[in-house]
Amino acid sequence: MLTYSIQKVGYDYQQLDAQGETDFTSFIAAFEAFPWGEQYREWNETQDGPLPALVLQFKEDGRELWVSALSDDLTRDFQLNSVSMRTKKGLFGKETQQQNVETFNIRYREDLNTLCLAFCQRQFEEVDRLARRHVENDLENDRTR
Repeated sequence: MLTYSIQKVGYDYQQLDAQGETDFTSFIAAFEAFPWGEQYREWNETQDGPLPALVLQFKEDGRELWVSALSDDLTRDFQLNSVSMRTKKGLFGKETQQQNVETFNIRYREDLNTLCLAFCQRQFEEVDRLARRHVENDLENDRTR
């Protein structure tokens, strides 16, 4: 089941307010209704703790997509964290599950919508592909600065 949660300024890094079941259309409506400008003014005063975020979650799959708008202009500039569980071989070949987090920026709303839609439709291979592309773009941009 796809659900979403909210993390506001002043919350602990693990603190979320569960909002219940959602779909792509409902999530985008909640994203647009969230008080991003107010939250960023508050964060700029303290500059402490996590950025505000809306978090899509498929708990049974161990998947989350954390979405933050970096201003109240919801047409551009977003930061995302794509969370997944990955199998890693430990000592003596024993496999264990570890949480993997990819943090990246998305410049345009259209790209954000594409990634969120893929996540909502459980197209995790596509989510991972898009996330890797954005991570690579971030690395390339860092090198050219």
